[in-house]
Amino acid sequence: MVIPADHHLPDAAPSMKILFWGVRGSFPVAEGHAVGYGGNTPCLEVEVAGRTILIDAGTGIRGAGQALADRGVEQVDLLLSHAHWDHIQGFPYLPQLDQEGVSVRVHSLRHPNQTLNEIFAGQQQPPFSSRSLKDVRAHLEFVEHEDGDCFEIGAAQVTCRRLNHPGVAAGYRVDSGDHVLAYICDTDLDGAVLHADGLGEDANETKWLQKLRQNARDLGHSADLLVCDTFFLPEEYEPLWGHSCPDEFLRLAAEVDASGVWLFHHRPGRADSDMDGIVERYRPAAVSEGIQLHAAREGVEISL
Repeated sequence: MVIPADHHLPDAAPSMKILFWGVRGSFPVAEGHAVGYGGNTPCLEVEVAGRTILIDAGTGIRGAGQALADRGVEQVDLLLSHAHWDHIQGFPYLPQLDQEGVSVRVHSLRHPNQTLNEIFAGQQQPPFSSRSLKDVRAHLEFVEHEDGDCFEIGAAQVTCRRLNHPGVAAGYRVDSGDHVLAYICDTDLDGAVLHADGLGEDANETKWLQKLRQNARDLGHSADLLVCDTFFLPEEYEPLWGHSCPDEFLRLAAEVDASGVWLFHHRPGRADSDMDGIVERYRPAAVSEGIQLHAAREGVEISL
């Protein structure tokens, strides 16, 4: 399924392709109510000028990796939002890890108490796994970034910014020519509780909340696609979880002139009919701001 952006020029090759491989939050769902939108945890594939970028390593990464192996892709960059289980649980099953001559580079914000290598090694050690990182046959590299770092992956420029979520969580902006993908998941966008760890005991909560929201604004500025954490509806909101509602991201999109909002990180219990209803509930508000609204669904491909 291909959904072209309104301003795509039909005679020009797409400068960016995005494919959803996993769209659920918290844990994967293998039940009938989730067949339409899919039950895998977060993973996106982004292709820019023939270079492949994966975002997050939920269970969706297994299908993504197999598709890349079938295409003979030998270089993969993975942008990790954070190390919560639903965002890394698929990593041991990435097919590229078993392929010699393949390069896998994992990017993440720096953690205050553990290296990225230690985090991934921890989930692949006995008794949790029969195979450790030492058994990986690919060339595996971990790259740790600071808040606000910009770096290039092929023809794409990537920016990472800290977000308001327990632990150390990042959002990403991928620029390619005139096109922008913003991935802002997981975060409590407008909440009054500061969730981020490692800020120091004397951290000014008010100033940090303002900074982290500004980080999200910077990531989403003029984005063609704003893929966002809408785990909650307003009547479900839990202030200690570190997640957002569609209302908040529609306001953000209007503020930063983002043209398309994609609801993401769906609650495990959301049925397909629930997701359809949420889109219909928020579509009038989106249309009034000139925003295209969609709910992310496994298998959907967008060409810019």
